[in-house]
Amino acid sequence: MTRAPSAPDKPRRDSAATQKRLLDAAENEFAVRGFAGARLRDIAAAASVQVTLIHHYFEDKRGLYRAVVERALLPTQEASWSLIREHHDLEPLARGFVRMLTSYYVKHKNVLAIARHELVAGSDVLRDILRERLSPVASAAIDALRDMQRKGSIRDDIDPSDIVVMAISMAAYPFVEAPLIDAVVPGAVPGDGRSLSRREDAIVLVLVRALRPDPAALRPDPAAHPPRSAAPFDPAD
Repeated sequence: MTRAPSAPDKPRRDSAATQKRLLDAAENEFAVRGFAGARLRDIAAAASVQVTLIHHYFEDKRGLYRAVVERALLPTQEASWSLIREHHDLEPLARGFVRMLTSYYVKHKNVLAIARHELVAGSDVLRDILRERLSPVASAAIDALRDMQRKGSIRDDIDPSDIVVMAISMAAYPFVEAPLIDAVVPGAVPGDGRSLSRREDAIVLVLVRALRPDPAALRPDPAAHPPRSAAPFDPAD
């Protein structure tokens, strides 16, 4: 016989559901109006609750904003640490990060809008959260790449921080600037699973081939590419 839920379970479920409605409503509000323009009264109305519940669960607007951003970032942060612990070769590490980033941008378009609002406005609210949550992950990824360079598994003439920035840029830019990309290259922003997988494969291919040690490619044979002569060009030659 299935035991009926105990009485305290229902209040906990109701509390979780209320907080989710508030976070969903706040995410939409922050995406449209930014942190400064968002109004707690409008967020509460959209979630069908009293404003006092926002203060009860999140203290104030800053606390609510932080909860919205951290809800989106936490799974990515945890997945990033798992990738760094589990993969010590470039290709699986790059593939894991690129797939995670593109999936994140597809799923969290509102958070991208929030980031555009806050970073352009120069607000320190989002910047502080990103530094706290993601900077340690980026530092660990840079250390992992530096270790690969010491072992000789990737070329050592590119700063690991530049590699991380390039990987993030290739994965993020089409989503962050989707209207611009679509205007210049119509249909280039991945819109379905197949096109997303194709883009991920292309990014990983470019990264891996560019970073794989290849002494012959990195140090051209002088005989094959002689220096340009300083003598004037003679059409008769």
